[in-house]
Amino acid sequence: MAMLPAVLAVSACNKDVDSYSNDPRVYFFERTNSAIPVKVSGKSFTFVLMPATVTEDTLLVAAKIMGAAAKTDRSFAAAADTGSTATPTTDYKILPGVIKADSLTGYLPVVLYRREELKTVIKKLNLKIVDGGDFKAGATEEIRMQLLWNDNLIKPANWDTRPGLVTYFGAYSTVKYRFIIDVLGRSEFPLQTSNVFTPGMLTNAAMMDLKDQVRVALQAYNASHTPALTDENGQLVILP
Repeated sequence: MAMLPAVLAVSACNKDVDSYSNDPRVYFFERTNSAIPVKVSGKSFTFVLMPATVTEDTLLVAAKIMGAAAKTDRSFAAAADTGSTATPTTDYKILPGVIKADSLTGYLPVVLYRREELKTVIKKLNLKIVDGGDFKAGATEEIRMQLLWNDNLIKPANWDTRPGLVTYFGAYSTVKYRFIIDVLGRSEFPLQTSNVFTPGMLTNAAMMDLKDQVRVALQAYNASHTPALTDENGQLVILP
């Protein structure tokens, strides 16, 4: 299946305005986990690794307010924007966003429904923060977010970044990614990108060890199968 870019990331300065004193406003605040955080304007999700009994899941989209924290929980609203291919109530449901008491950040929950057609198509929901609840929409360039989901493998957002999984596993293909998941028993590879160790993040040494495990498994597979492992593009699956 041809993969769409799962995540669109563009550089942006941090527009945090904690001293903002006009009407309370809110904006999306998704950022990459890197030494220099980069604005993320899209998120992806797949049901493919979940049991068949799972029929829905909730994706949380991070948001941040312009202004000071409050002593009570507050809500904000979002709606589908133009260009969406997903159908409300059938494919998704947007719940009210919540900024918890004494906090500057919160989340917008979006319920995604698992439908049979997701095995062959990718659904797209273009979100836009709108005036509602306790907040007005923030700056225009910060209030949109694209969600993509399906029931097949979606290329990890950090595959082609620098640093990224391409460094360890080479060019992406669905067949290669599935083989990696089968060998390692995991589908997410959060990379350590700063000099300060963060629990749960994978260091370069850890990634090199995982790469070696995949390499050994690939050699064993190719030794016992004819032809050797070939991806959906007709190319041999190789590691750098």
